[in-house]
Amino acid sequence: MNDFFYYSIIRSKKENTTKTRKLEDKKVPVEELPNLMRAMGYYPTEQEVKNIIDEVKYSAFTQLAVPTTHVNIDEFIRLFVNHRPVYGIGKNNIEEAFAALIEATGSTNGKIARGDFTSLLNNEGEQMNTQELEKALLQLVGE
Repeated sequence: MNDFFYYSIIRSKKENTTKTRKLEDKKVPVEELPNLMRAMGYYPTEQEVKNIIDEVKYSAFTQLAVPTTHVNIDEFIRLFVNHRPVYGIGKNNIEEAFAALIEATGSTNGKIARGDFTSLLNNEGEQMNTQELEKALLQLVGE
């Protein structure tokens, strides 16, 4: 990530090179934020870009009375983590979890008895009460 960040600093100085440079100012202009985000694999919409830039520009406006024009790497990391989409749990993750539970019971037919299933979920890992377990199962399979 540092390479992307420092390359953006170089680009902001109207240079297009990959040669080694000594950089005095270790901040990038807010206009480079979308390019940095895209280099990290997050492709924000134009509205998201506007929101991110506005967030940065006016983050210290009440204290300084001027918009923020540059960010350092720590501020960029915070923005990236807070704005990129969170990758959820997919079907394959759920199937792997069930396979691990089935293996833990020693089942040879690929199935797990309800009693063994609830016992493992209630006693292993994060503790769940019956209501929490029922709610989680409803979310998995629907009503």
